[in-house]
Amino acid sequence: MQKISTQRHQLAEGPFWSQSEQALYWVDIPACQVWRWHQASNETQSWTLPKKVSAVFTTQSDRLLVALADSVAYLDKTTGELEHLCDLDTDVPGNRSNDAKCDPNGVLWLGTMDDAEEKVSGRLWKITPEGKKTLMLEGVGISNTLAWDESRGRFYFGDSMTRKVHVFPYPEFYDIRSQKPFFEVKEGIGADGSCIDSEGCIWNANWNGARIVRYNPEGEVLQTIELPFSKPTSCVLGGPDGNTLFITSASVATSEGELAEKPLSGHVIAIDVKNAMGLDVVGEPSQPFAGA
Repeated sequence: MQKISTQRHQLAEGPFWSQSEQALYWVDIPACQVWRWHQASNETQSWTLPKKVSAVFTTQSDRLLVALADSVAYLDKTTGELEHLCDLDTDVPGNRSNDAKCDPNGVLWLGTMDDAEEKVSGRLWKITPEGKKTLMLEGVGISNTLAWDESRGRFYFGDSMTRKVHVFPYPEFYDIRSQKPFFEVKEGIGADGSCIDSEGCIWNANWNGARIVRYNPEGEVLQTIELPFSKPTSCVLGGPDGNTLFITSASVATSEGELAEKPLSGHVIAIDVKNAMGLDVVGEPSQPFAGA
């Protein structure tokens, strides 16, 4: 296990592995920060933005794409300047962006949520490189877990408020949330962010559960990774060989006693799943945004 981050984050989220840069990106939502760790040099850098930021992606140019609280924008890594792409949920002032991923075509799918975590006012949007938005779902509590398995015609999407992750048809998308979920976590635990591997298995971060759980395409638990913090938020498989599991975590709503007992809370860590777990699997590469 390797510690990647250089400081404790409040709410580290959205790990994105850039294959071209051999670097890991992530965000700290309440700190309004984007972070980057370059594997070969072991160096980190960060950008502080004017609003909360929930996700970051590489693009077809040197710019980044960021999901801000109320909009999506390009970020110039050199100047730190933002270029607006589209607004988000301007008709619901309490909403903010949350988990987001790009589909196999590089189109952005972005979930929103009530920032106070009280209302079920979240939505799921699909956003093209031109900034055109399509509303895919309404009535979402806390949007999390976006992953695609094209070979099985699947799109995975979860709601941490209901503790459920569902399998939606893809590319023929329609709402199946009334059906039995792909999996459901126990009371008191949140089904947070996920990634998918080359075998079509989902790796899910169990918020308040102190573990990552790997499910096969039938929804059965294959492996569980116990973690040195209570609140893992998401994960991604990357690294030069695709078999390093990067895990983000949070320190919010954690007592001083627990922070002292679990000093890695709020940090980003890496686990070699081949050596640590004997698993010869790799991740599906993080998909950049199709815009430039």
